[in-house]
Amino acid sequence: MSILDVNLSDNFTFGEMVRTSHRHINNMPGPDETARLKKLCQEFLEPIREKFGPLWITSGFRCRELNEAIGGSSTSAHVDGCAADFVPIVQPPLLAIPTIEIVDWVVDHSGLDFDQIIDEYSSTANWIHIGMLKPGWTQPPRREALTMRQGRYFPFDRSVVTG
Repeated sequence: MSILDVNLSDNFTFGEMVRTSHRHINNMPGPDETARLKKLCQEFLEPIREKFGPLWITSGFRCRELNEAIGGSSTSAHVDGCAADFVPIVQPPLLAIPTIEIVDWVVDHSGLDFDQIIDEYSSTANWIHIGMLKPGWTQPPRREALTMRQGRYFPFDRSVVTG
């Protein structure tokens, strides 16, 4: 069994939390980041999966080199193993679950102690970012909920039309 096949939680593997298309970059986290990824999977992603079904992780841990290569924020929680981007996987015959519904549930109904959640949209895709407190932060989680459109961030508003 490869390290990539090791489960960090019931439904999420180490491999999907470190996956990248940048093959020349070694995106393997250290033990501290791996422990935080495990917490992220168990305490945040599993409850979302339980409510909405399978999730596709589009970005989990990012080493600094990878984060820079993709233009990520220099303060990204991904670098610390404290954030993941994901989309719900459509399960036929069900319809796709709008990301705005998932964010709304996390913010208003889940009880999750998240630091930040973002309903993100680009010209070609949409996904959800969820982050937990980064190491060393002593304040309580911000519970910051945002929507990102065309690279700009706004307070999350359930009534915002997607696209």
